[in-house]
Amino acid sequence: MNQPPVVEQPLDQALFRHVIGHFMSGVAVITTREGGTDHGMTASAVSSLSLDPPMLLICAHTKAPTHAAVHRAGVFAVNVLGEDQEQLAAQFAGPRTDKFAGVAVDRGIQGVPLFAEALAALECEVMEDVVGGTHRVFLARVVGARARDGAPLAYFRGRFGRFELAQDTTAYEHLRELVVHRTLPLDGTLDVDSLAARFHIPPSAVYYAMTRLIGEGLVGRDPERGYVLVPLDTRASDEAFDGRLVIELGVAAGLPGPLDPAAVRRWREIAAGAEQHIEHGRVTDVDGYLTAIEEFHEYLIGLADNPTLHQIYRRLSTPGFMAAALNGRGAPSAHAIAEHHDIINAFAAGDSHEIARLLTLHNQHTKQAQRQGIHDAGGRL
Repeated sequence: MNQPPVVEQPLDQALFRHVIGHFMSGVAVITTREGGTDHGMTASAVSSLSLDPPMLLICAHTKAPTHAAVHRAGVFAVNVLGEDQEQLAAQFAGPRTDKFAGVAVDRGIQGVPLFAEALAALECEVMEDVVGGTHRVFLARVVGARARDGAPLAYFRGRFGRFELAQDTTAYEHLRELVVHRTLPLDGTLDVDSLAARFHIPPSAVYYAMTRLIGEGLVGRDPERGYVLVPLDTRASDEAFDGRLVIELGVAAGLPGPLDPAAVRRWREIAAGAEQHIEHGRVTDVDGYLTAIEEFHEYLIGLADNPTLHQIYRRLSTPGFMAAALNGRGAPSAHAIAEHHDIINAFAAGDSHEIARLLTLHNQHTKQAQRQGIHDAGGRL
């Protein structure tokens, strides 16, 4: 059976630019020296080509002055920029006569400038080049390389940004949990090197975590002592529990109707788990009580079968705030256990208005208990 001929349509340039912009790349400045003059341009089209021999390739627009200088000189350097060097990327991205103003450089082969503060630098000799469309591709042998610790500057959808390493996120989440639980020393400083050694993570990841924790008001910066814990206040606690409420209301709104009887029975079993850890209105086993409370809310959010919601919820660290308040001699909400069962009953009946009312009321009572616990601690949290 004959297939109809395929009619090829030229790809729209705007569409291609938009789609290829979804590919994240690093940012580098290509430098060379030709005729006694330094040249440089910002580029993201850099790629390794071979290990034996060590080779890489770069692409440069044929209208760029640096392209012509590299073509004539036959040598260049790739200066890989760090996450804090966005200004340097912008400085070399456009035409200007003083691109190297204020930039500390070393000299490589044939005087090629190497940025002293670059995240990494590779010195290269051009082996061959080829023109493709508006750009020339240089295939080069790497004759020198160096690097330092740090995170790279990224280029994504036409913008410079930070490439967030997985280890940074993990370090932030772990340290945040410790800060919220108040398991780090309250009166001492949070030493970056000590924390890095203790948890086997790079110091850069600890710095990243501290920056985010300062933004959240959980860590402060003392001019003399460095990073210190900020006393836990009601604002941070309220925001965490309000965030939980928003997620739970969203889950409830997305359910099609009454909860399946088997799910209701399982949820009731979980809710009953917290009762055994309370005696005369006080928590007898903080860890056991918090685990049971966490299981109750985890189960509710799990009804949406949405891993992203679960991840967002866990980052709120509500159990940590509860632990801090309870360790400050606070008591759990007097309504907590009864409200849990009321909430389950409303889900079992599929009563959306009652679900919303009970979840909101439960959140109000929880925040009141938290505030009292923080107050009873006398500012020590």
